[in-house]
Amino acid sequence: MVQVGGAVKRIAFFMQANQHEWLGGLSYLRNLLKAVLANPARRIDPVLMVHPAMAQADLSGFPAVEVIRTPLVMHRHPARLASRAVFDLCQRDITLELLLRKHRIDALSHAPAIGTRSAVPSIGWIPDFQHVRMPEYFTQRERDERNRQYLRLTDGSRRLILSSNDALRDFTAFAPHAIDKARVLHFVACPDSTEAALTREQIGSRFGIDRPYFHLPNQFWTHKNHAAVIEAVGLLRKQGTDVLVLATGKTSDHRDPQHFERLMTRVKQLGIEDSFRVLGIVSLPELQSLMLHALALINPSNFEGWSTTVEESKSLGLPMILSDIPVHQEQAPALGRFFKNGSAEALAEALLSAIRTHDPAVAKQAREAAALHLPERMVQFGRTYEEIALDAITDAMRPRENRS
Repeated sequence: MVQVGGAVKRIAFFMQANQHEWLGGLSYLRNLLKAVLANPARRIDPVLMVHPAMAQADLSGFPAVEVIRTPLVMHRHPARLASRAVFDLCQRDITLELLLRKHRIDALSHAPAIGTRSAVPSIGWIPDFQHVRMPEYFTQRERDERNRQYLRLTDGSRRLILSSNDALRDFTAFAPHAIDKARVLHFVACPDSTEAALTREQIGSRFGIDRPYFHLPNQFWTHKNHAAVIEAVGLLRKQGTDVLVLATGKTSDHRDPQHFERLMTRVKQLGIEDSFRVLGIVSLPELQSLMLHALALINPSNFEGWSTTVEESKSLGLPMILSDIPVHQEQAPALGRFFKNGSAEALAEALLSAIRTHDPAVAKQAREAAALHLPERMVQFGRTYEEIALDAITDAMRPRENRS
């Protein structure tokens, strides 16, 4: 391992107490740590900060890294609230800074900012600006609160990580005064080895699958646009073609508690209960197995920061059917079929085309090619993050008048 300034730099990551409510964020963090550790010449070591009561099972799938247990990861813990009050007075989170220095942490990443006056630099992460692009999904209070959080993170961090150039354009309009801090880091999915994946027969037996299927692995949030898939399946049924779509993910959306119920009502109205099946949340091995044996993955989303589903298709070498929103086009999956966003007709055509052109031998070759290139993609992902982290540390060491 390469050392910098006599020692490898220790970078702490927050695993928020409520992280499991956002499975995409959990996946992002898990994959980022894997990518950092994939580089044999790395100059940083990741450290994970978690709630004291977090069970070891909640860390399943994470690489073996040092874990620091602290209540400061909780938004509403008294110590955290007190540290925020101090931050508002002196623009420095002294409580958290002392904890980080105690554990010899060189930078704090993907966590609340601790202030640019701190000796320990912060590296903030803004996944997307959905509240700006789709304000109808948020109350005015929620939009105002997110704006405050983003500005606090922007002004209190040395560097800001954005997941896409699409998000960078939004950030440029949102905080033009801080554009010099912004860096784009394209996330790469780093799935577990497929050697332990269930066979097609095992998957079929476990979930009662008796025919070829498509897999839609998105949470049932309104903007994910499951409705387009349901309508497309209904159109194909009318045309005499039965397809099977398996949907996995959380079925609740706090912004619209009746959303899932309305979707299922529409499924019944179209008479496609046997063609659009909801499996809910499945284990990670089951999820990967469902992906591997699908005709194609589907992401019909109206908006994404940087789609985990798309990245998983790229890393596993799987065909993908996806809406033509800008960030999906930026991700550019080689095996992707784009359809006009919101068009059930176009999606139905894409599903039909995927069925007609499916070739098991070609699919196997694509998976093998993806597996061959994945280690290099992971290392590059980790290196890019490493450069951002070391840049933040270097910036914190410069005289104040020379800082970016």
